[in-house]
Amino acid sequence: MMSYGGESMAVVRPLKNPDVMPGPFQVCRLDEAKAAGQAEIVQGFFGGGTVVAMVGMPGASKSALAIDLGLHISAAAPWFDLKVAGGPVVYFAPEAPASVLTRANAARSLKFEDRRLPFYLCQETPELGGDSTSVPDSERMVATIRRVESDEGVKVKMAVVDTLASCMGNGDENSDGMIRLVTAAKYIASTVGCAVLLVHHPSKADKTGLRGHGSLSAACDTVLMISNDEKSGIRKATLVKSRDTATDLQLCYSLESVTLPEPDSFGDVRTTVVVKPLRLSATKPRPSGARQQELLAELERRHRAGETGWSEAGIKETGRDMGIRPQSVRDALKSLIRAGYLDGQPDHLSLKFPPDDGTK
Repeated sequence: MMSYGGESMAVVRPLKNPDVMPGPFQVCRLDEAKAAGQAEIVQGFFGGGTVVAMVGMPGASKSALAIDLGLHISAAAPWFDLKVAGGPVVYFAPEAPASVLTRANAARSLKFEDRRLPFYLCQETPELGGDSTSVPDSERMVATIRRVESDEGVKVKMAVVDTLASCMGNGDENSDGMIRLVTAAKYIASTVGCAVLLVHHPSKADKTGLRGHGSLSAACDTVLMISNDEKSGIRKATLVKSRDTATDLQLCYSLESVTLPEPDSFGDVRTTVVVKPLRLSATKPRPSGARQQELLAELERRHRAGETGWSEAGIKETGRDMGIRPQSVRDALKSLIRAGYLDGQPDHLSLKFPPDDGTK
């Protein structure tokens, strides 16, 4: 041991082969660096190669929302008015495969008129948290996704694990089992390039947290927390964590009862539920700067009047017409773009979260 500043520290071990020196890590100067970036799958929520958690209490409609999301991705159809990059979805449903199949077919018939969709269902259980099963089952999931990609001729956009708890194997979700599962999810996402959606439960002690070992919360790039107002029947999926997007965005919806075409084994009518979007609500805080708030409010007013897009030059002119100093307009505009209130190219910017109507 050696002493440094009154504290002991271990001596660094010498290289086993001092004649072979390791090369340096690659570095790049900031002004020359380019972020790799991952293509968005659902605008403002998540992209490829990410791990996403959809969290809610039992009966909160986690599976219904995950199925609805998967169907919209496979149909390349906007989800809650959010743009979607369409492609195949593989849904691993070991917990309740029959229910997933029934709900998915009902929603497909209602929303997509029985179109052929690249929505694949797996009823087997990938034991991603098991001590001897995590690695081989991770590889089996990758192989399954690759097979779907080969059959469809395009990349899979999302793999769903419903539920996380059903895929723990002999692992403990409060210790090494969860660490193995998280490692497996990240491996699958990075290897295939798709998003891995984990359907999970909240912490018993903290309803805003994720149940199990803290490695899950740390590993997730996006977390959607589902809540249910029993009186109104309105459900909300709130974005509580996002690495690249402002949080507190909400998706509001209800569950619509649908009669199935075939009766049960007793000849009685069967029903299931599908997601019915109510509106896309932007509950994120208003910009902190006074000039940003003024400029955003004016753009929202113009949007209600029928204008849907503006150039940067046009917005700057708008700010000057409002009496805002040119430099303050430029700063406010940059801040609104950086914070995600404005989206698009310099020649055509639009409100990412436009007001619903003229009453707000």
